[in-house]
Amino acid sequence: MKKIGVGGFIHETNTFSNTPTPVDLFLNQSGGYPRLLKGSDMFELAAGRFNISVSGFMAEAQHYGFQIAPLTWCGAEPSQPLKTADFDYLMSLLEEETRKQSGLDGIYLELHGAMVFGDLQDGEEEILARMRAIVGDIPIVVSLDLHGNISPRSFELASLMVGYRTYPHVDGFETGERSAAAMDYILAGKPLYRAFRQAPFLMPATTQPTTREPAKSLYAALDKMEKEPGVVSLTIMEGFNAVDMPDTGPSIFAYATTQKKADACADRLLQEMLDREAQFTVDMLPPDEAVDKALQLAAKSDKPIILVDVQDNAGGGSPSDTTWLLKALVDKKVKNAALGLMWDPQAAAIAHVAGEGARVRIALGGHTIVGQTPYEAEYTVVKLHDGDFMGTGPMVAGQTFNFGKMAQLKLDDIRIVVSSDRMQAQDRSFFRVVGVQPEEMDILVLKSANHYRADFEPIASGIINVDAPSAIIEDPSKIAYTKLRDGVRLKGLGPVFKRPA
Repeated sequence: MKKIGVGGFIHETNTFSNTPTPVDLFLNQSGGYPRLLKGSDMFELAAGRFNISVSGFMAEAQHYGFQIAPLTWCGAEPSQPLKTADFDYLMSLLEEETRKQSGLDGIYLELHGAMVFGDLQDGEEEILARMRAIVGDIPIVVSLDLHGNISPRSFELASLMVGYRTYPHVDGFETGERSAAAMDYILAGKPLYRAFRQAPFLMPATTQPTTREPAKSLYAALDKMEKEPGVVSLTIMEGFNAVDMPDTGPSIFAYATTQKKADACADRLLQEMLDREAQFTVDMLPPDEAVDKALQLAAKSDKPIILVDVQDNAGGGSPSDTTWLLKALVDKKVKNAALGLMWDPQAAAIAHVAGEGARVRIALGGHTIVGQTPYEAEYTVVKLHDGDFMGTGPMVAGQTFNFGKMAQLKLDDIRIVVSSDRMQAQDRSFFRVVGVQPEEMDILVLKSANHYRADFEPIASGIINVDAPSAIIEDPSKIAYTKLRDGVRLKGLGPVFKRPA
């Protein structure tokens, strides 16, 4: 029986965000992440089929005859870079548990791929370098979110990297299963050659969903290619643009039984990307125009029209508290609308003190982004919640959430879901817990980029991406990069980046 050390350290870092990343977010439950799990507590993640990779890896362990040696696993919602001291502390826990284990045959790590700490240092590189220093040349298999910005050094430090293939991410468990299969392949001593490629352009987030073009057929090509003789594993990373690092952007990993096959697969996948480059561009409307269009569409539909507040997505490091779209809804006297999630712990606390049915004056949201102001008005407190609840949609079914004090506030005929913990609107349960039924709305404003699609797209008759300012800039050609590598096109067929002199 092979002894495999299993751990994880997950953060998607937005280097342009001013939302802090305190270490407590990793130590305690926050957003979609449980508390830090250490040692035998990690087996909680093997108790069900959870949409996280470590769950899938541990579920497959028995099939491959692995003995799991649990290390530490933690994660936090996207935000600004970790402080070096916090990164070092969390790494020390992982390193300590690794050193306690003798006779390890392999290491499996669940990472994100876009972690940054300190003075813009690559988190994954440092994690892998420190783990290599402890365990030596044994196999290290890594699973990644498909938004990883992977450096050549990270690729070399890992024995094999396996990425998600869906966005919205609904294949976390399956990615863990594929990682276990990869570990078994390596431990069997079979031939393994690798190839790494970086794409010469960036992909705006709204073009990345694998449920629609251009990414849908790109990943279909990957699936088909992976079935060819001699192919061990293939991955496409779409990249996370809100990171000012040299290796930001899409990349490709190819593993095969010969170097020739690995190189050929990597080159073919890169060409598949280039063939679709023109489609990786930006299509958004400013708030007032977006609301006008939504009203026109809603008048002809019996299903909700979704306005996507793409750039205020907590899942990309934004605060999820801007009020541009709320103001547009009020100004245009929109009826039967809902907006969420608005991150405002103070507003939630005021609502809980006032109680359900109360009318209370609140300066809502607008506390974080320069140029934003709260939307001050008299709101009705419709429904309150404080405590655990269960996710229900494809990404989070069976997962327990707790966003602290939550409230449904009503202004005119607009319902706002307010939370004390920052989280993107990726599941209908986040609305239902305070009495809002998303499918009954005419217009839904969702602070998300694409994860909402898993649970909300099936109930919608139209989707409009909105250009409202926040800590994410959807059009990469407008991002103030300074460290990105020279020569990268800043979207499909976009301008070429050149580092400032």
